[in-house]
Amino acid sequence: MLLSRFIIVSAMIAIGPLAVEAADMEIKMVDKNCWIEIFDDTKYDQTNPHLLLQGPKDYATLKGLQGKDWNDDIESIIVGPGATVRAYKERDFKGPEIVFASGQRIPKLSKLDMSNEIESMKIACEVLPSATTSSAITTP
Repeated sequence: MLLSRFIIVSAMIAIGPLAVEAADMEIKMVDKNCWIEIFDDTKYDQTNPHLLLQGPKDYATLKGLQGKDWNDDIESIIVGPGATVRAYKERDFKGPEIVFASGQRIPKLSKLDMSNEIESMKIACEVLPSATTSSAITTP
């Protein structure tokens, strides 16, 4: 009887830390629909530099992404079906902001006065109804 209690207590002591470690582990799920593809040319030109950025992620600057300075060098975008993107004219999420809705495709950012103007962005894995998402630029 004493031996069985000893075995049970020993097992609880041995397993206890594992349960705490498991609780402390962070599980990250990747939403394959949460992304933005940026192009340095209009109309999603695949022959020129372009880049797919996976969300959720905040980019305080677009400098040095895959060895290229993307600051002020984006002319068209495609937003993934599970993403909402907030783009800013200045680094560190400052200056005028524009929100791109899930699934939105902008072949010419110049029509929104944002061609070669984006320096930072936030990619959120959320779907905003397009009716409530404006293409207008807002100033904080």
